[in-house]
Amino acid sequence: MIRRIALGAATSALVLVGLATTAAAAAPTSLLLPQTSAFSSLGHSCGGIQEQAFTTGFETPGGYPVGDVYLQTRCGGSGRGGGYHTTTYSAWVGVTWDFTGAVVSSAVLPSAPTNLDPTFVALDAHGNQVSNLLSAVNVLPANCTVGNTSYCTYRAVLTLDPSFVSPPRITGDSATTGPAAGGTSVTITGTGLTGATSVHFGGTPAASYSVTGDTSITAVSPAAPAGTVDVSVTTAGGTSSSNANDQFTFVAAPVVSSIQPNSGPVGGGQAVTITGTHLAGATAVSFGGTPAGFTVDSDTSITAVSPATDATDAVHVAVTSPGGTSATGANDQFTYTPATGCGGTCVSSVQCAKLGGSAAGPVTISKCTPKSSANKSAVSPTLAGTFTWSGSAQNTVDSLNGLTSPGQGGCRAGSTEYDISGIVTGGTSTYTTVGDTIAARLCLNSSGTLSLVKGTAFSI
Repeated sequence: MIRRIALGAATSALVLVGLATTAAAAAPTSLLLPQTSAFSSLGHSCGGIQEQAFTTGFETPGGYPVGDVYLQTRCGGSGRGGGYHTTTYSAWVGVTWDFTGAVVSSAVLPSAPTNLDPTFVALDAHGNQVSNLLSAVNVLPANCTVGNTSYCTYRAVLTLDPSFVSPPRITGDSATTGPAAGGTSVTITGTGLTGATSVHFGGTPAASYSVTGDTSITAVSPAAPAGTVDVSVTTAGGTSSSNANDQFTFVAAPVVSSIQPNSGPVGGGQAVTITGTHLAGATAVSFGGTPAGFTVDSDTSITAVSPATDATDAVHVAVTSPGGTSATGANDQFTYTPATGCGGTCVSSVQCAKLGGSAAGPVTISKCTPKSSANKSAVSPTLAGTFTWSGSAQNTVDSLNGLTSPGQGGCRAGSTEYDISGIVTGGTSTYTTVGDTIAARLCLNSSGTLSLVKGTAFSI
């Protein structure tokens, strides 16, 4: 049974409609559009936004309350010709609410809806009720219009049946991707999450979950096949409906099937083609745990540049992505070989140097034995000095000049040449001592890796 109550006076009137006796014990919830959403829909807000809300029933098939909201704001100011002018901005917005009164979706309507009933009331199959209320001040209700926001207030309300349990609704996931192996912590936000009896990622139960409130659940993703699935929560009120905000993508771990070439000098700088699968999302490449510069060519190929190391050794090349880190095996091994010389072209009277490291530092320079026409590849096994670059690519060693103008030739295409010189501050060898001045010509490639072209001089 539905009963209508009318209260009125000469200066004030309030019309209450749709108060079902079956839901009288439950407190009604106002169905409105939050001011932030209202401002976004209207595009203006001068001294606040006024709303007039109407419910039109329950949607099909979801069953959520639906309705239309009228928005209005007035902006004033002095015009070009003087005087104070007021401009009124208004819009109609179609809204869907959940059973807590939170907005599920909203959209600006192209025109004003017709046949809105300020005395409308409706019940759903669960005994939940939506109804419209009209409050009139200093005007008869019959004379009210939605534009008269000063004296007439239209409100839509939802009253839940006392025995009704709201179904859960998911509004977002804190993490939307994770490895197919599982283990990603995901904070699920929404409404009606209290008392959750299960959480699923697609058809797979979560590895674990904890209800932290009616609007939040913390879950750990399970192991699952690669692909995008909907996250769902089940409570006594039912299972959440899938939507664009609940999706989670399982990413397969990268696989390295081969590397070519599989060896290079200890000084680094060797371009290596990594072949495999699931490589497109690579976020890091490492040689034996040392980060390397790289470029993703495709989902099956990466070009990386080997970093420098301190000794000859065989290391595993690994690729890391949101799906995890590639498993190691015999096909991903890279062997560092001894240095074979300084490289570049040096006259017999000039010594050369061997450079290791990257622009991120530290950068190390090894001094070669004295040059001769018959001996252009010998390298001293000890370091002549350690040079550390700052973020601005300036050498910060005492008395070091840092990067200067590009040199003349010798670098591969796509690289930049620089000359460097400075004072040896440590790591002395047979041929240098602390305080010696050294100089070398360096190449900086697009991956940020430094390599030596030749030594320009060693002034001792």
